[in-house]
Amino acid sequence: MLKSFLGWLRDYVLYTGIVGLAEGVLGILAFGGLLSVLLGNSAIKAGAIVAVLLGVIGLYILLIANRVEWRSRTELDRRLLERYCRVLRERHGHSWRIASWVECAEVRANGDATEVITVKAVVECDFLDFFAVRTGAGWNQPEKARRKVKVAVKTIEVDGIGGTRRDTTSTWLNDGRLEVIAHFGSPARRGDEILMVIEKEWPGKCAPLMRDRQPDEFALTFACVTDYLEYAIQLPQGNEVACDVIGLVRGQHDYALAVKRNGVGPTEVSLVARDIPPRLRVGMRLDLKKAR
Repeated sequence: MLKSFLGWLRDYVLYTGIVGLAEGVLGILAFGGLLSVLLGNSAIKAGAIVAVLLGVIGLYILLIANRVEWRSRTELDRRLLERYCRVLRERHGHSWRIASWVECAEVRANGDATEVITVKAVVECDFLDFFAVRTGAGWNQPEKARRKVKVAVKTIEVDGIGGTRRDTTSTWLNDGRLEVIAHFGSPARRGDEILMVIEKEWPGKCAPLMRDRQPDEFALTFACVTDYLEYAIQLPQGNEVACDVIGLVRGQHDYALAVKRNGVGPTEVSLVARDIPPRLRVGMRLDLKKAR
């Protein structure tokens, strides 16, 4: 029995490290001290209270140290993954063409936003191992708020088939944007179609527009040619909005900008554009009108 216990203890230390072992010991001490407080005499209770306090404080300190250690390891893993994805992208010339990008953003009164993007892309390289998207709030959002952002990438569901989530990794870039990489189980080949749904829950993304009542821009930049873009912004009921187009010139680009006002439902601003050249920033600038 002693041999098996020592073997278990060795494996436990190897798995959790000294910090994990110390957590276990302090936990036992704190539990024993708690029993002494409940069942012992006055002298034992006084000493046990001190032991419990020291045990709890020690556990708290170790918990913080353990969290810092794991955060450091996670950050290193993310940096390495980002580096090797960049190497693969440059070495194998990852490229694709956006056949269609349909995005709908629902903005709530507190500035939170829910976005659903349906993407159809065509592979234009020999092998494509992943698909990368960079997205941001468009303003210097605090780190605390960024930690609440959730992004999921799924396959498109057709007749009950599909809709499973892809493996994704994400990294916050120095410019405040979030890079989300959807990893494929096997490489896509030249000419293959990639069909995905990107879902984003972004607390406070539209705070400048909804809370501060300042003009806000909803714009996209594609690294490749985009055949078709449909971008719709839904505002809460009762909000009147003024809008301008960004990046597109009438007579030079094929686009249409429209505002749908419905006294019962939400106000929707939509942009439809075709044949968008790469690196052109396109979108809408919105400004809430003052209530009459």
